[in-house]
Amino acid sequence: MNAVKFQLKQANQFLPHILLVAIGIGTANYILNGNLNWMQWVIQSISTSFIIGYTLVLVGYNKPWFTYYFTSNNRLLLFIFFVFFLAGVIATEIEHLIRSLVFRNQPFTPFSSGKMYLFNGIISLILGYSFFLSDFLKRKSVDHIESGEKVESPKTEGDILLNNNTTITNIPVKQGDNIFLISIEEIAYFEAFDNYSFVFNLLGEKKLCDYSLIFLEKRLTKNFSRIHRKYIVNEDHIKQIKPHLNGRYRIIFNNKLDPITSSKGYATSIRKLIKIQ
Repeated sequence: MNAVKFQLKQANQFLPHILLVAIGIGTANYILNGNLNWMQWVIQSISTSFIIGYTLVLVGYNKPWFTYYFTSNNRLLLFIFFVFFLAGVIATEIEHLIRSLVFRNQPFTPFSSGKMYLFNGIISLILGYSFFLSDFLKRKSVDHIESGEKVESPKTEGDILLNNNTTITNIPVKQGDNIFLISIEEIAYFEAFDNYSFVFNLLGEKKLCDYSLIFLEKRLTKNFSRIHRKYIVNEDHIKQIKPHLNGRYRIIFNNKLDPITSSKGYATSIRKLIKIQ
């Protein structure tokens, strides 16, 4: 499997859609507010829609890339928050620049659009997060969230290489063009990623593995437990298990890894872990 790459050309296919949206918004603004002619409204809308819309599509389309390179979901969401809000601010400033320097409707003073920065920033955030999260849920629709039902995923190339009776002692991970073997004793937990998985080692490093969680669950040693549809944890590296909301638990590791949360659908696994603790 190739390393996760940032996709640019695939996002370009949405440019005609962004253009159509811009024309629609420009036309609506012209009908509701006649202080500019139709062409002026459309040009402004094209600049705003392109900056916000293309940012939205580019981030959403490259979700696997962002997920691969951000080891923490909180850091990823914070970064996405900053990117979407910044896109709204930049779009507002460019629109102001066009009105001032191109159409000469008003003198140009940098960052003088007041509440419009906040307005477009919030709009960009809402659209961006909606696209980002809804696409995630759509791709994960084969899983029943928090239901505890385990859905068999299609077999990957890595899955096929091992038979059902093989016990895994090392995990092959890809780094650039090279493949390295990580001993399972050095792994804190696995996280599902489509039909593959991420491996988190004791240093907090995140590597991509060809094996799915369904495949790993059947072949790892007994000290590994499935505690969520997304996670398999190594009991040897758990420092603390803290009660969370609605029958869930926070799993805290012995190192600097971020805690993860169990699913109430895997209560049996959690009870076993608590007895071990």
